[in-house]
Amino acid sequence: MHKKVLLFAPYFPPRRRVGSIRPFRFATHLKMFGWEVVVICIKDSKNKLTKKEETMLEGIKVYEIETPIDNTARKTESAERTQKKVISNFIDNRFPIDTWLPLFWKNKKEIYKIMSAENPDVLWSTGDPWSGNYIAKELAVKFNIPWVADFRDPWTLCNVRYDKRKWPATLIDHKAESKIMQKADHVVFTAKTTQQKYEKAYTVLNGKSTTIYNSFDRMFFEKESEDLLDLIPQKKLNILFLGKFRELSTANAIIDILLEVKKRDEGLLNDVHVYSFGELIDDDFKRAQKSGLERVFAELKPVPNEDVISLCNKFDLLLLSTHPGRDDIVPAKLLEYLISNVPIFSLAPNLEVGEILNRTNKGMQYLEAHYSQATTYIIECIKAKKSGAMAPFDRQANTEEIEAFSAYESTKKLVSIFEELV
Repeated sequence: MHKKVLLFAPYFPPRRRVGSIRPFRFATHLKMFGWEVVVICIKDSKNKLTKKEETMLEGIKVYEIETPIDNTARKTESAERTQKKVISNFIDNRFPIDTWLPLFWKNKKEIYKIMSAENPDVLWSTGDPWSGNYIAKELAVKFNIPWVADFRDPWTLCNVRYDKRKWPATLIDHKAESKIMQKADHVVFTAKTTQQKYEKAYTVLNGKSTTIYNSFDRMFFEKESEDLLDLIPQKKLNILFLGKFRELSTANAIIDILLEVKKRDEGLLNDVHVYSFGELIDDDFKRAQKSGLERVFAELKPVPNEDVISLCNKFDLLLLSTHPGRDDIVPAKLLEYLISNVPIFSLAPNLEVGEILNRTNKGMQYLEAHYSQATTYIIECIKAKKSGAMAPFDRQANTEEIEAFSAYESTKKLVSIFEELV
């Protein structure tokens, strides 16, 4: 007899947000463990599932909540996007929980009907958006069902973005988060550092919290594609940041390294490119421009998700970087990087990243205090590429350790929690 889990995942494919990947991986692998899967998510009318995603979601029932306004899926020109971002930030910093909450309240009866009709054995929800976990709390109480709350990032304990929130939104947020911690039967985090921080703040978590890292899924990625990025300069050091530089993942760290390269040998800047999916944010662009580094940064066009690893393998180094204040998170892209054939160059501040890289032999981490060594390494890589050689990295990847971060292994940990609760 199959057990049934309902995943309350506001972001879910075809929505192209990093928050949609984690529930997608869990959903597609839970089937392997004999679980029937139902998903409630926000409808994205701008994007469509790829054929690969459709195949992997076969047998999974997905309920989509219609939304009249969706800035997260809308593509706009730079000037308009900047203006919308300013307005959006103004509202977001003052609105309790998050601005998706009214949509869920408006559709509460529909959500209740789905819960009644599906009658799941266990409920799983994720945030952010934090309204996902907030509404799941209401569902768990009303339907008296075991509930696992998933925190992809810290919420009110975030070191970076949360200090911009305004009162009384912060007061409501703290109360909501406290209730989630109390009511959840289990709380899952994506970094041990985050788990430890929350256990210290909420003693009720002792004995009912776990870290399950983000993951990779070899089944999802297509075979090597030969037609990706044929035009990148082969004699230059090509570094990929798999994503878009933004406020929480600024380009500041790599700009610091490049500035040091410039001081040592300015001519080397002609032989290195840093690629990402989108323009630099204003602050990064101004700093790069002022420093004469803007020519180093290049913009890539998006590729289908299933081509991501094939794309990574076209580069010389994979950059892992985030805001220097975010020392309590393990960026999700690290786990994707693990199954590429390319060394990882990490400037992320969380020591767990270095531990994972050492376990897997997949790259090196440089904290801010070691940027001088990081610069030396980049210079060695630039010179190697100019001579037609590979970027220097002589460690053999540890395949066994890498597989510990697969979607199958991550889902196995989640299933063990479900089984215990049910």
